Amino acid sequence: CHNSFIEWAKGDAGVAAYTVSSVIFVAQAACVVIGWILAYKMGGSGDLKKCADPTILRKFAHIGMIYAMGDIFEMESVNYIDSSTYTVLSQSKLIITALLMQVVDGTKQNMMQWFILFTTSAGMLEYVLVGKSKGAGMTFSTVGIALALVKVVISCYVAVLNQKALKKDSNPFPVQFSALKVSWAATSLVYMIVKDGFLGNWDLFG
Repeated sequence: CHNSFIEWAKGDAGVAAYTVSSVIFVAQAACVVIGWILAYKMGGSGDLKKCADPTILRKFAHIGMIYAMGDIFEMESVNYIDSSTYTVLSQSKLIITALLMQVVDGTKQNMMQWFILFTTSAGMLEYVLVGKSKGAGMTFSTVGIALALVKVVISCYVAVLNQKALKKDSNPFPVQFSALKVSWAATSLVYMIVKDGFLGNWDLFG
């Protein structure tokens, strides 16, 4: 995930040598290109043209923007907490998503499904905690924890919205994927320009 890559790349330094905003933008821009290639490979020029259809782009625009906001919170949190701490906090994602699906989409989980969700979350939590206990301690920060928790809530909510949008749309998946990533990348670009441009020294990529 993003935060693990950032932590690995910055090594012993306090912060990464490049801007976190550039990581988000480059990753999503690459996904847009991949989506276009898949659309052309699977559906020819017809599906490729659909990737630029304003109607389809608008349908997924708000979802991509929310996904980008989740990325922003995730990437900023890595400057305050380590990836293990973030992973522990993110284990609530499965349960929160299931609750939101019940409220927003009306999809209910049976007793066995709830048991599996809690068991999986607890197992992953134990794995991280046991592995971390053998090495350095986990890094806690009020700001970092707050950012990570906001990211978890956003990712759960947008996952439900995305599932509903995909069900209602009949276009091939590569078209849907690229449409989602266009707004995701555009939002990331705006964030990069504002944060490291207008509010920084215009060193957008670090």
